[in-house]
Amino acid sequence: MSLFEEHIDAIEIAAKTASLVCFIAIFALVFTGHASTPLAVAVVVIWVSRITLYQIKETRARGDDAEAAEEGELRREQQRANRERELRLEIRRLQRPDR
Repeated sequence: MSLFEEHIDAIEIAAKTASLVCFIAIFALVFTGHASTPLAVAVVVIWVSRITLYQIKETRARGDDAEAAEEGELRREQQRANRERELRLEIRRLQRPDR
């Protein structure tokens, strides 16, 4: 598990917060007429936070797919074990002499 995956929730909160703060800062900069370097920085921060949020979404989707595949395999193994047990019980029942 990578450092990104270990701290994915905290990274998501930080990216959302940075995006919101920069969005508000862009409005403040535009309305006050200070459209210069701070505005460009805010736009870049929003862009990077959106990319980060997209990566988080993809990472969670991969994790969900892996969990679903693992659960499916466990379910098949459980069904196989149950079927084997049922067959053994049926064989024992058929091998017993009638009373």
